Amino acid sequence: MADNAKIASTVIKEIGGKENVTNAWHCVTRLRFNLKDRKLAQVDAIKDIPGVMGAQFSGDQFQVIIGNTVGDVFEEVENVLGGTGSASGSTEKESIVSKLMDIISGIFTPILPALAGTGLIKGLLALALTLHWTTATAGWYQVLYMISDSVFYFLPFFVAVSATRKFKTSEYLGLSVAGVLLYPTMVNAYNAISAGKKVAAITLFSGVNVPYVNYTSSVIPIILGVWFLAIVQRWVKKWMPDAITMMFTPMVTLVIVVPVTLLVFGPLGTYAGNGLAVGISWLFTHAGPVAGLVLGATFPLIVMTGMHYAFVPIVVNNFKVLGYDATIFPINFVTNMAQAGSAFAVAIRSKNAATKQLATSSGISALLGITEPAMYGINLKKKKPFYAALAAGGIAGAFVTFFAVKAFAMAGLTGLTALPVFISAKTPMNIVWLAIGITMSFVLSFIFTLVLGFEDDVVAAPSATKPVKKVAAADKTTVGGATILAPVQGTLEPLSSVADDTFAQGIMGKGAAIIPEDGEIVAPISGKVTVLPDSKHAVGITGDDGTELLVHVGIDTVELGGKFFTAAVKAGDHVTAGQKLLSFDLKQIKEKGYDPTVMIIVTNSNDFTDVLPMNESGVIYPKEQLLVAIK
Repeated sequence: MADNAKIASTVIKEIGGKENVTNAWHCVTRLRFNLKDRKLAQVDAIKDIPGVMGAQFSGDQFQVIIGNTVGDVFEEVENVLGGTGSASGSTEKESIVSKLMDIISGIFTPILPALAGTGLIKGLLALALTLHWTTATAGWYQVLYMISDSVFYFLPFFVAVSATRKFKTSEYLGLSVAGVLLYPTMVNAYNAISAGKKVAAITLFSGVNVPYVNYTSSVIPIILGVWFLAIVQRWVKKWMPDAITMMFTPMVTLVIVVPVTLLVFGPLGTYAGNGLAVGISWLFTHAGPVAGLVLGATFPLIVMTGMHYAFVPIVVNNFKVLGYDATIFPINFVTNMAQAGSAFAVAIRSKNAATKQLATSSGISALLGITEPAMYGINLKKKKPFYAALAAGGIAGAFVTFFAVKAFAMAGLTGLTALPVFISAKTPMNIVWLAIGITMSFVLSFIFTLVLGFEDDVVAAPSATKPVKKVAAADKTTVGGATILAPVQGTLEPLSSVADDTFAQGIMGKGAAIIPEDGEIVAPISGKVTVLPDSKHAVGITGDDGTELLVHVGIDTVELGGKFFTAAVKAGDHVTAGQKLLSFDLKQIKEKGYDPTVMIIVTNSNDFTDVLPMNESGVIYPKEQLLVAIK
């Protein structure tokens, strides 16, 4: 797998070091940074880092697109930073819109896994009820329903934690504010009033009554409350004596913040959220297919900026006020299927084996709701498939809006696994219209891509792909390129078959895989050893001809910490092809449950016209021709 620590340290270095980072977090596919000085970020250098799919500024936020392994890389980023940021502010003035989008994204992206997991359970429960597999009174149903509803019901607590981190204030004070909003006195009073009962008022400041508002599942009130908390706490700390600040700063802060939140920010946030939900619903009800067409055709462009997470509070608020979302979720679903359709069309039409492989794997990823590999790796790169996806997404967006397709719970990744959240016993046709919409989107984008065509990658001459068995000279070139030799004895496998998406999707570069039969790795090319981690599970070599090669032994074997590996060289050594690099205990690695597959990757594949295997399958021996990198 990719060396996440190296990716993280290199990214931090190229964005100006940890001193230039004011905040860092991640979403499903990308690292997100606030920087003091954006001019220090070396965008092109970051794009060239193995394991990085792309990098860009979106407003005042710098994003590094990683893909499915972003969580692992972010753990290493936090290790480098020593937290989620090392400074308190930016040296550059941020626009109000950029700052708002940055705040929303930073607050909601950490919560998404919890919302996604519980939302999917709720969707599956709806499916179980619809198919009469269970009843609402069954014990297991009630337990699972509590699980599915818990995050949404107590959402102010979750938002409080991420908001305090974003506003850089005390998490526990933020939770205290949320606790007041959801205190039984408030909840019970609201429920009683809703049932037509009279409830005694809570009066403050000689006649000002506290409004009884339903804060369950709310987001805007607690965000405003925590924002105010951060301001008040910093103000109190400035004048509170150090000897008593630990006790009295929290006390004074809460005594100020909670009443203001109950009287001002809570009701204001609730009314604003209700108005927003009703307004968007009105727009889609009256503008209908036109609104769906516009949003469907432009949603991938919003995803490219990384600002699609700014829609999350709108969606959450729709669920609270309306009980469903008939805007963002359905349209996001069909646009994801459009990206998948275009990618699969490229896989069908392309004559290039590597392109077929990447298009297929990224198309599957898009079907599951992660579209960045398809967008950046295939569709956007070839342009016309991306245009086809935009057109298909717009048409399908108009369709699902016309039939008012609704999502009844959060689902996180909007892909095929999210289908259950669109199921409702009360509106059984909802899932049918969605199924037609996503099928339409996939098929139209597929057809549009085939009709529009695209510029295919150059395919090497047949002579370059003929198997050549034994090679005596390590520096031998073929068709103006470099020959890469097998580093180990074993059975050839296509790189796309390995159980690690970073390698299988070609994110790190093109190459081949070998299931080893012994435990000795030799140099595939002559050059300088540039990478040799302490775990000794991988070796990077920069060839004398400029070829950059990575030999990676096993999947997740970095976790062994060097156990069962012995290096025969060190970083900085010059090696010749066929020279022993390292040895490993194949038996022990297997017994520990690790996949020992050896990956051989040309990490600067973009510098070559193509990187092709000399054979697709069969037994291979050390120093046999494995790959040819064609100039």
